[in-house]
Amino acid sequence: MAGVAALLADHAINIASMQLYRSSRGKDAIMVMECDQEIPGDVIKHLREQRGIMKVMYLSLERTPTKEEAPHGI
Repeated sequence: MAGVAALLADHAINIASMQLYRSSRGKDAIMVMECDQEIPGDVIKHLREQRGIMKVMYLSLERTPTKEEAPHGI
């Protein structure tokens, strides 16, 4: 969680809201974030490469995601 927040902060992306869910202690977790700015494709790519992150999905109500941003391409 801290690494994701730091990466977004490094790119001046403000986290508007964040929710964390997990089934039990030590198990996989899901993090859902809403940001005030669009997240550039290179930041999405960097998130996908981070240790411990299994999947990154990006949803924008402002524009169509690029191939790099889409979960499995467009």
